[in-house]
Amino acid sequence: MAIFSNWNMQQKPSGVWRHVLRAPVHLYRWRLGFLFGERFLMLTHVGRVSGRQHQTVVEVVEHDRDTGEFIVCSGTGPDADWYRNLQANPVVAVQVRNRTWTPRQRLLGPSEAATRFAGYEQAHPETARRLLKTMGNRYDGTDAGRVAMMAAMPMVAFSDDPQPLGAGTADDGVG
Repeated sequence: MAIFSNWNMQQKPSGVWRHVLRAPVHLYRWRLGFLFGERFLMLTHVGRVSGRQHQTVVEVVEHDRDTGEFIVCSGTGPDADWYRNLQANPVVAVQVRNRTWTPRQRLLGPSEAATRFAGYEQAHPETARRLLKTMGNRYDGTDAGRVAMMAAMPMVAFSDDPQPLGAGTADDGVG
């Protein structure tokens, strides 16, 4: 079918693809985010050029229950508009299921991102393989190769922990 053969995930979607890929945003707006469980979340972010709010649905790579972080990946790379917007301005809101909050955000380095992606590959091997192929990403299967690949697939963690990410705690022996 022509509408499916003329586009890949490295291009900005247009026409029919744009509408298909924007459908999850409408489901979240209609309070149907529960349909996605914790596998996806919706970001509300501010355009770095326009200053307007935008909403983007992304897949959750991992929900770290120890830290409360939801970790997402820019599979299309560091030039994805939503990722560039988050680098310029903090995220406005995150919605998981039907819960919305203003999160703290943290950009992951390639080593941590590679560790998180390894966990995703283990939990969802077929999906990971297909996504890498669709996004035009690959690596040689080694840990070093995965770290190198993650430089082209940056990750962001969102938390609603009231303590700033990376800060000490009252019982860490300091003070």
